[in-house]
Amino acid sequence: MADDDLQQHLNNSIYGPPQTNPDERRQYLGSLRERVFLRIRNQDIELPRALTAMQTALTAQQGSDYKLLINGKMGPELTAPYMTAASKANIQFTMVNDGTANLRPEGSGVLLVARQAINQPDIDLPAPETPAPKPEKKGWFHFFS
Repeated sequence: MADDDLQQHLNNSIYGPPQTNPDERRQYLGSLRERVFLRIRNQDIELPRALTAMQTALTAQQGSDYKLLINGKMGPELTAPYMTAASKANIQFTMVNDGTANLRPEGSGVLLVARQAINQPDIDLPAPETPAPKPEKKGWFHFFS
């Protein structure tokens, strides 16, 4: 064994094999951005529209090769509805409770990920629909209404 091979073998034994994009993997619970279909952040996990959006995505991907990654550092009262939704849609889920999971508000709480790259352009929870603003009245007649 050459010295370089020996050193690489020792490093792999001590630190584990090298990973691609370690910063990205820390942000997406061990997965990569290119595989994420839908992400719900920690700050949004309690919102009813977040669970509804995830249930819709799970139903749409039912029977395909997707997996739900759930931040294991969050309480079971927050994550149980997502586990139930995944079970109903027959989609596997994994609780991630390692160094990639965190409780920061902008951190990932729940991710629906594919096993292959899908390059979904917008992965975040859609913004709530806001009612259209009323047209502003123009002219002198608005003083009388």
